[in-house]
Amino acid sequence: MAFFIRWLKAASFLETKTLILDASSYIGGHLFARLGTERAVATYYRNPVGNVVYFDALSMSLSEVVKKTQDITHAVILIGDTKPDSCASDIRKSHALNVESIISIIKFLKERHIKPVFTSTESVFDGIKGSYVETDEVNPILLYGRQKLEIERYLQDYTVDFTILRLSKVYGVSPGDGTIFTSWLEQIQRNETILCSYDQVYSPIYVEDVVDGIIKAIDTGAGGIFHLSGNKPYKRIEMLEMLLSIASEFILQPVNVVRCSINDFGLLEKRPLNVSMVNDKIVKAMGLVPSDARELCSGMIKKFYTNGAMEYR
Repeated sequence: MAFFIRWLKAASFLETKTLILDASSYIGGHLFARLGTERAVATYYRNPVGNVVYFDALSMSLSEVVKKTQDITHAVILIGDTKPDSCASDIRKSHALNVESIISIIKFLKERHIKPVFTSTESVFDGIKGSYVETDEVNPILLYGRQKLEIERYLQDYTVDFTILRLSKVYGVSPGDGTIFTSWLEQIQRNETILCSYDQVYSPIYVEDVVDGIIKAIDTGAGGIFHLSGNKPYKRIEMLEMLLSIASEFILQPVNVVRCSINDFGLLEKRPLNVSMVNDKIVKAMGLVPSDARELCSGMIKKFYTNGAMEYR
């Protein structure tokens, strides 16, 4: 029935739209920039980005801010505390945001026949074997992963019409975006020692590829669980070494790198070591073509040093 109603919306003269829940998040901002107001309506919590409406999931009901829903077919749920240490440091608050508020949102969406597109995480796995596929057993060792898994299971029990996208580590190439490559370049510019783990493995994905995956999931009507990750697993130290190799002709001073275990950083919870994921399912189902990390890193470095590092702080 929900699929039929969405089909009627799409087939009608109404302009169908996607609801982006938290366009002020890193991914949400990129998604809203791509879709624009013609294809999306959006909420924000921290920083407004264009024509968006304020929504605090901890204190407000979605019905207070989203009044007109007849032209909305999908909702991308990006709301949440995605920092494992932050979740673990305030268990009650993170559960309220990452679980209770999301369940409330899912109920709102189901009542209005809007398909949820939920962004989950690689942290639903324990990191023992790596190269995880969608059918592998989940066993999160992080509280954050357990909270995401609780929503995954709630969706599967509560509705048959949903999409779950498990995200790997997301990176960008824009100055000041706080992701892995740009942060290292800024540390190099400040001549700082870089502490880097040698034992943490993931399948990093470019933020614009994440946006592609979300849009393709909506446009194709795909349902179920998909791994939205890059094509290749990397150790964190391998990514740093790749960046240093590409930037070697530009870096004049030696870079001091200290190799260590990810669990030497005094984190509140022990981290899973190998959470690399296989993206074959989403590539075949939706035709997603993830970018090559080395090519993106190379382009970013050339722009950084050609235009002047000072502009890229």
